[in-house]
Amino acid sequence: MRVNRYVDLYLIRHWITDWNRDKRYLGHTDQNILMDRLDELDLLKTEFENLSFDSIYSSDLLRCQNTLKYLSLCRSPILDPRLREMNFGDWEGKKYEELKGEPCYQRWLDNWELHSPPSGESGQMFQRRVDAFVSDMLDRVSLSREESNILIMSHGGVIRYMLSQFKATNSFWESPAVPNGKGLLVKLEDREGDWVCSSLSVVPIAEKER
Repeated sequence: MRVNRYVDLYLIRHWITDWNRDKRYLGHTDQNILMDRLDELDLLKTEFENLSFDSIYSSDLLRCQNTLKYLSLCRSPILDPRLREMNFGDWEGKKYEELKGEPCYQRWLDNWELHSPPSGESGQMFQRRVDAFVSDMLDRVSLSREESNILIMSHGGVIRYMLSQFKATNSFWESPAVPNGKGLLVKLEDREGDWVCSSLSVVPIAEKER
């Protein structure tokens, strides 16, 4: 008899960096988080105090690792470079205004999956590595457990892509842009070997008055 399996998947975006604040492209560049306004993570920290995670995964970049350190969760994360943001190559650190006149940038905007930034990676390369991570993660969900709680600390592009793959949204661009230091709870069901989203909610649940 088949055991129905469910996963509560918390997809959290790292706290803000100075390039995030300035709206610069930030992919594999290993920037640290800004230390001011870290108290804005306290609501998320409080929400996680009452949760027990079966697994915690994180991008290996400093901005993800140090966001997790501030949250002070009991379980140590498994660091995986496949959870990194897309590699923007020569465009790292640049703004839209600096790139909009370049033909290769316009081609990339028109079809980011096929084209790649100079010295960066194409959307297809990005998708393949994230897909490989997700496949390995779900393979580790024990067949003997019907329910699991999993936390992923990652980046905006990774979260958007995962949402589209779990059919939580219709496409990458229709996926919500998750603010830094916040995330989404994706409830997954295993339907005949196909993991799909049954519900989607914002994390933390609600902003409290300060």
